[in-house]
Amino acid sequence: MDITYTSEINDIDWNEVSSIFGTVDWGDRPADLVESAFKKSSFVRFAFDQGKLIGFGRTVDDGEFYGWVVDLIIKPEYQGNGIGTHIVKALEKDLESYVTTMLTAAPGKSGFYEKLGWVKQTASYIWPRTKGQSQSFT
Repeated sequence: MDITYTSEINDIDWNEVSSIFGTVDWGDRPADLVESAFKKSSFVRFAFDQGKLIGFGRTVDDGEFYGWVVDLIIKPEYQGNGIGTHIVKALEKDLESYVTTMLTAAPGKSGFYEKLGWVKQTASYIWPRTKGQSQSFT
């Protein structure tokens, strides 16, 4: 593998980003909405293997106090190779001036973040928008 990383969004194939959400069962995310969301993000990272998009992550924040790592996805066949770790570490560095940096782990992925030093909180809540959200986080 020859993994390269970028924070540039100008040449991203948003249809490919949209399809990667489906590889991890995060539901249908139309390419135009995904592009809009990424362009509003404070920091982004994309990972490529020989020019092929294989993963990404981004952050949202208030500009001062709270930063949130969101949408960290690595294609399943590339997981376990340090790509997610590389992206998380880069995003952590981007957010180092913020008082609090948070994330929500996908079901079954908490151990990944805990190995990187993230601390699980016991008093976080979600306002579920769907039945699936209610079941995923309880």
